[in-house]
Amino acid sequence: MAADERSFTMPSLAIIGLCSCIASAPPAAAPPAGVSAPATAPAAPAPTGVLAGPTVNATAQPAKATIVSRGFDGMLEPLDMEPAAAAVFRLNLDEEALRAVEVHAAARSKAFSEFVTAHYDQLIDAFADLQAMRTMEPTARAAAFGRIRTLFADMKPFTARGTFIDECADALTAEQVTEARRMADEWIATRKAELRREVFPETTGELDPAANERLEFRMRLEEIGAMVKRTIAQRAESRKAQFEDVTKRLDLTPEQTEKLRALFMEIGVQEIQGKREPGAYSMREQQHIFGELAKILDESQRAKLRDMIIERGASRPAK
Repeated sequence: MAADERSFTMPSLAIIGLCSCIASAPPAAAPPAGVSAPATAPAAPAPTGVLAGPTVNATAQPAKATIVSRGFDGMLEPLDMEPAAAAVFRLNLDEEALRAVEVHAAARSKAFSEFVTAHYDQLIDAFADLQAMRTMEPTARAAAFGRIRTLFADMKPFTARGTFIDECADALTAEQVTEARRMADEWIATRKAELRREVFPETTGELDPAANERLEFRMRLEEIGAMVKRTIAQRAESRKAQFEDVTKRLDLTPEQTEKLRALFMEIGVQEIQGKREPGAYSMREQQHIFGELAKILDESQRAKLRDMIIERGASRPAK
């Protein structure tokens, strides 16, 4: 399927499912200096006697660490963060360096969240333009590219920070910086080559400037989409205690748990859009949440939910 025909996963609030989560299992590789990697399985014993081949005095070189991971279909697994950030967290960091990196990550996440809140509608429009690009008339396509360029220009205060590797350089050794850049560059080159095969399967040689710009826009918007999704997930994570309490007390099934998670994610999106104060629940919002929750419950679970509502009302201070 061509890349432009592969629809982004956009439920009711558009950006949440833009990029699928990165596979948790990285490729097995022996760790080079300064980089973590999963342990490799022991090698099978070499044949002996007449079955043995010629002796070769060569030492096997350890495979380099990577953030490139492929699914069963051979396609590159998407990241849920910037390639530079994925590369830094792939390094074998000591506790002090990890703490410093996490501080940088929190500051960068805050800055990006502020950008998303200020430009949410622009982001939605950019993704809609990208989806429709393939079927647009030339004039409409040119206008869409113009809107995307405007979005990138508005993003300059954030991109002026440099990459995540740039921000974390003071917490890393020179060797770790080099290794992180190598891993990030490898992932970007792999994705660009894959995307080119999808979008321009008949084109050989160098792409013309317009085609190359189209690939660059697509890759950048994919990266931004993954970051937006991560930002929303972090907002939802701030309600983890509430989520887990409801899940446990109502004895939700896995399917019901995912529906509840989506409800909490929607609240996170509304916070990012600036439509509600973080952590605030009006009476109307509580009624909405409980009403939506009741739709996915069976009768016994609804009875438990009614008890929870009564308890909440009884614990609210009288005015």
